[in-house]
Amino acid sequence: MEILSPAGSMEALRAAVNHGADAVYVGGSRFSARKNAQNFSDEELREAVDFCHVRGVRLYLCCNTLLKETELSDAMDFIRCAYQIGVDALIVQDFGLAARIRRELPEMPIHASTQMTVVNSEGIRALESLGVSRVVLAREVSREEIASIRKKTDMELEYFVHGALCISYSGQCLMSSILGGRSGNRGGCAQPCRLPYTLLRDSKPVTEILPLLCPKDLCLADRVHELAGLGVASLKIEGRMKSPDYVAMVTQVYKRAAEGGVSNEEIKEMLKFFSRGGSCRGYFYGCTYGDMMDMAGASKIAGSLPKLAPAEKTVPIHLYLAAQTDKPLSLTLLAENYPAVTVTGAVCQKAHTQPTTAERMEQQISKLGGTAFRAEQVEVQASCDVAVPVSELNALRRQGVQKLEKTIKEHHQRELPAPVPAAKRATARPKELSLCVEVRTEEQLRAAIQTGVQRVYMPKELLAYAEGIEEPVVQLLPLTKEGQKVSLVGAKEVCLQNIGQLTDTENCRITAGHRFNITNSETVEWLKSMGVSRAVLSPELHMNDIARLRKQTDMTLEVIAYGRLPLMLMENCIIKSAYGCHCDKGEFALRDRKNEVFPLLPRHCGTEILNSKPIYMADRIDDIKKLGIDSMRLAFTLENYETCCIIIREYQEAMQGKQKKSPASDFTRGHFYRGAE
Repeated sequence: MEILSPAGSMEALRAAVNHGADAVYVGGSRFSARKNAQNFSDEELREAVDFCHVRGVRLYLCCNTLLKETELSDAMDFIRCAYQIGVDALIVQDFGLAARIRRELPEMPIHASTQMTVVNSEGIRALESLGVSRVVLAREVSREEIASIRKKTDMELEYFVHGALCISYSGQCLMSSILGGRSGNRGGCAQPCRLPYTLLRDSKPVTEILPLLCPKDLCLADRVHELAGLGVASLKIEGRMKSPDYVAMVTQVYKRAAEGGVSNEEIKEMLKFFSRGGSCRGYFYGCTYGDMMDMAGASKIAGSLPKLAPAEKTVPIHLYLAAQTDKPLSLTLLAENYPAVTVTGAVCQKAHTQPTTAERMEQQISKLGGTAFRAEQVEVQASCDVAVPVSELNALRRQGVQKLEKTIKEHHQRELPAPVPAAKRATARPKELSLCVEVRTEEQLRAAIQTGVQRVYMPKELLAYAEGIEEPVVQLLPLTKEGQKVSLVGAKEVCLQNIGQLTDTENCRITAGHRFNITNSETVEWLKSMGVSRAVLSPELHMNDIARLRKQTDMTLEVIAYGRLPLMLMENCIIKSAYGCHCDKGEFALRDRKNEVFPLLPRHCGTEILNSKPIYMADRIDDIKKLGIDSMRLAFTLENYETCCIIIREYQEAMQGKQKKSPASDFTRGHFYRGAE
């Protein structure tokens, strides 16, 4: 079982390697989901790859951000360099980037980032078409769900075991993006989840101002044996922004745990150095609600760093020395899984007085201190009368080590394959903008029917009330966990929200919803290959990004042009955690320090946080029309019948050319004009 450690700097990487990591994951200077980590320049990345490989450690490179159309070429240039220098695998979030890597660099291993929100075996099956070799499961996947997934796939599974927890499903959080313009999906998360909030019930406070969205840190060091039994291939430690000392200490503890030799006292000492209000087991045993939350805002550092013994990772090698009179001195070095290397020195001379003993030669060539190697086996074949100066033995040993290091480094390097011609795509055709509506309640559906909307997204239970709707579309839940299934009997078209819903659609026409995080045409084209006929673009795109994407595909494209965007999708019920199981007893919301109020939507003992303001674009319809997209969606959440009717008619009139004024109440333009960093 692999111990996978974080490294935000070269110092942290050395700490991880020397204290037991089997693999490390790093970010380069671009396209990494931890922009604020020190990260690695291109030259440092090459150095890091070589450092790891010489010591028998793998290095995975994070390319785990969403890419805009204009960034794809630069990303592939960066990835080609990573491929050549021998990076062992890429950790990828963007479906389109993964598809392009598979097409252009078919031998490059791809690991699906936790940002892909993979929560079931169906999601893994869909990723097989991308050539993915490992999946980093969502942190919210439980022990029982891992066991079920393991039985249904041979894919390598990776699971977070230690460090900071996001309260939202990774890849499903827009809070930092919408509130501050810094996208967590693009590596710029400002962590608004760590700020204080007040829980409101029917607009009245029911808690003090508390960090209601801040979980304790995860620690599964005493459950490593269970993870091994579940068939998890890699235990992932969070912390690319943590210090080298932290990385060393945590790596060491988990390595001992994997080998069965860590004590509870060692784990406690580790947690004294850094944890948020104590520690928790995350979702490994299911959600424990308030027990996993740091609502008191406890001090993150409660103790000093335990003293660590000096450590240096070395690789065992075999050395064979031949010292025969009148023949060149010869040293062969052999490391497991690599070709043997041989270096030769001067011709050996016959001793005039005292010959050099085999024991003396063995002692000298075994001195590998300060290198990446240790002598596991040494064999000397020498003439009984030969004389070999110590200086020659030392020089030959140094030469041999250098040659072995060079051989190991070159063994991992790759030649670029021949360029793959760009796939021919159908060109975009002129579009006539249409209107569609998303509803959650029966009265919202009645409003859509009343105003003549012909395409309506709705929960399955409302399908029976959709008489008169020309294109009723069943909209699935934001995700379907392992073992869950939604019947689509009677549905002709379905809007999917998660990759785990992509392979079981009962022959329906498929729309890929905005939770697929579609930001470039490569993702669109991959979804098309998976049977998708319509795609809702990411709400993080600027208008210019949408226009560029539109030109690269003929897929039917849709944008959300009205509605309160869901900012977070949580497995944890914040209402239950902070106040009690009362989600059906009033309307709940969070209020932040600026008095913005964010409505909460309970969801199967989880929670969605909605934006405080809806997107409104009825007065900017001409700008939407210029994009050449097919459709704009009005997404209703809290609106009543009358409000829905008013909003729909405003957009219908605007599409017919009637000028509209901006609404008097609070609203937002989303990212249409500002984009996301």
